[in-house]
Amino acid sequence: MYLIIVGLGGIGKNLVDIASKDKNDVVVIDEDEKRCREVASKYDALTIVGDATEKSTLEEAEASRAHALIATTSDDAANLMMALTAKGLGTKKAVAVVNQEEHVEMFKEAGVYLFENPDMTVASHLYFSVKRPKIKDFLTVSGGKAEIFEVIVTDKSRTVGKKLSKLRIKLGIVVAIERNGDIILPMGDTIFELHDLVTIFAKTQNVDKISQLFAP
Repeated sequence: MYLIIVGLGGIGKNLVDIASKDKNDVVVIDEDEKRCREVASKYDALTIVGDATEKSTLEEAEASRAHALIATTSDDAANLMMALTAKGLGTKKAVAVVNQEEHVEMFKEAGVYLFENPDMTVASHLYFSVKRPKIKDFLTVSGGKAEIFEVIVTDKSRTVGKKLSKLRIKLGIVVAIERNGDIILPMGDTIFELHDLVTIFAKTQNVDKISQLFAP
C-alpha cells in the first residue's frame, strides 16, 4: 500500500515503524524538521517537512494515488481538514485520531474513519485490567455495548475436557482458541483444554458471567 502518515508523535512514529516493516510505501508529513530527519535516517520512507492542511503539501505527497492518509496530530480541526483535502485529491481512505469526544460526530458525518481519543483507550484498558483481572485483553464494540475479550481457561473451570456444543454458551460467541501457539477456529466438537486462550464476543452486560465459566 501507499500510505501517507501525518504527525510524528508517539502514534505516528509507531505507525511508520509498523507500516515500513510490513513493506508498505510510506510518506511522512510533519512540521518538525528534526523529527523528519530522525525518521528518514531509520526507515525507508519519504519525509516532507510541511503543513498537511495545505493542499500543496498533500499534492507533493501524491495524495491522488495514496491508498490511505492517517492523521495523528493532537489538533482535531487539522486532522479533519487534511483528511477531507486528501479525499478530495483522490486518496481512497482517510483515517484520523479524534482527541476530543465532542468532535466524534463531526468526523463521522464527514465520512472520515476515526480512532477515538487514545488516552481514553489506554485509561479504559488500565481500569478494566483491575476490575477484571482474569480477562487478558478486550476491545469494545458499538460504543461499549459489546466486547471482544480474551480469557485463559484455568484448572477450576468446568470447561476443561468439555466440547463446545455441550457447554451451550448462549450469551456469547466463542471466536477462536489459541493453544500452544496455534489458532483453532472452534466447532461444536472442539474440546477445551487447560491454559487455552479463548477469544469471545458478547454483549458487555454478559462478559463477567461468561468469563466466570472459563476462569471462575
